[in-house]
Amino acid sequence: MILSQKRVGDFVILRIGENRVDSTNFGALQERVSSLVGEGDSKFVLDLSAVIFMDSCGLAGLIPAAYDVPVNGRFLLAGLTPRVEQVFRLTKLDTIFDIYPSIADALMS
Repeated sequence: MILSQKRVGDFVILRIGENRVDSTNFGALQERVSSLVGEGDSKFVLDLSAVIFMDSCGLAGLIPAAYDVPVNGRFLLAGLTPRVEQVFRLTKLDTIFDIYPSIADALMS
């Protein structure tokens, strides 16, 4: 998975640089979050603005990544494309994850 990161204040912004999150690549995200948590990070914004397709494995892969974040941490999603946002609504995952229209909105939350 193409995954870039940058720091903004206390947050690590992780940007998925691929248009698909599926069974072939979702594990890389969980590994990166787990590694960063091990280094002491606890606040994340996942930028999904490049993702136009996410299957059930991709969705399921977000849950362990979010659970790796400490209780006092944050795991926010930002920039969902309409199709991906629809998948979150249909699966009711929009009630579990904090979703924001943009990275800026997520950082201001």
